[in-house]
Amino acid sequence: MNAPRDLLQPTLADSGPAQAIHSATTGYLASFLGGPIGGALLALENARRLQRLAADWWLGALGLGTTLALVWWEQRAGGTQWLVERFGSGGPRIGLRFLGLAFFGVAYLVHRRYYRNMALYGIAAPSGWVAGIAATAIGALATAGLTVALAK
Repeated sequence: MNAPRDLLQPTLADSGPAQAIHSATTGYLASFLGGPIGGALLALENARRLQRLAADWWLGALGLGTTLALVWWEQRAGGTQWLVERFGSGGPRIGLRFLGLAFFGVAYLVHRRYYRNMALYGIAAPSGWVAGIAATAIGALATAGLTVALAK
């Protein structure tokens, strides 16, 4: 019985060689400290590096939408009071951190194949300092701006 030679050859994907994207730690910190907007900015930077912006644009919309929903709930629907009653004076920050981490989970699931390929091929992630700090700062400033804009 003759088996084809390529039958036992491992394959990962038909997308070519693995691309270097920012590490999961950079994404985690940007999402945790910069909220969903910070996480979305870093996820979109990774999508740009992978040349998948057309497929991953919705991550930016999700980050902006979840932040806008949280800030609206806090400022217009009594969410700040609810969070403070349950979690103390840091309650609003806890809400933003929770949403940021949830957003990171979604972004990681979208790009998990690329993280695994990087690990398999031994490709080092590029330095995340500049992108991470920029995403965190822009996310924090955008959230503060939305909070001021929606304040009663």
